[in-house]
Amino acid sequence: MSKLLSFQKKLSTEFVKHIESTKDLCIYKFSVFSIPQSVIFPNARYLTLINCSKTGISNILNPDIFPNINTINYLSTNSDKDLHTRFPSDVKWVFPDKNYDFYNFMVELGYGKKDSNIIKEYIHNKRILDGKNGFDISYEVDINVPNYGIVNGAWWQSQFYEYLVSMQNKGVIKKEEDVKQEEEESQLQKNKVVNELDSIDF
Repeated sequence: MSKLLSFQKKLSTEFVKHIESTKDLCIYKFSVFSIPQSVIFPNARYLTLINCSKTGISNILNPDIFPNINTINYLSTNSDKDLHTRFPSDVKWVFPDKNYDFYNFMVELGYGKKDSNIIKEYIHNKRILDGKNGFDISYEVDINVPNYGIVNGAWWQSQFYEYLVSMQNKGVIKKEEDVKQEEEESQLQKNKVVNELDSIDF
């Protein structure tokens, strides 16, 4: 697994407390290839994916990470049509009322439904940002996070990334401690063997 590198953005303790305890988790513009093994959201019942990439969704949308999920609000790009098979058939999928292949496939087979109001529920404000040459256009979005409030999407995205980095680093520290403990236990075992040999009268 490739290592996630921090962008040195301060991780909000309020953010961490929210995502680790909330039943309604919101992820914005997620595109990370690697997910630390220690990342899990057992309290999440509702998951909202906003403008996430196909690769990011494929990596994070996993029952090992969301073991108790029952509703997925999918406000993102097209994805693999077998994505739903990762979860039990009773997990509900909700899509914007848009004509995308993945949305249509899921609805037609009875795995999900379209909601014409879902974008308004989560996208609070969308501002167009012109590129340097006047043609490259990007967007800045404010999102409405349930039980948290309205936040800048880019800030929410960076916080979630830094959270993954922190979880990865915790795992590294834990592994180093395990190695140290194993070395100490190995040394104790060697000392025991030496003492036993010393006590033998040849």
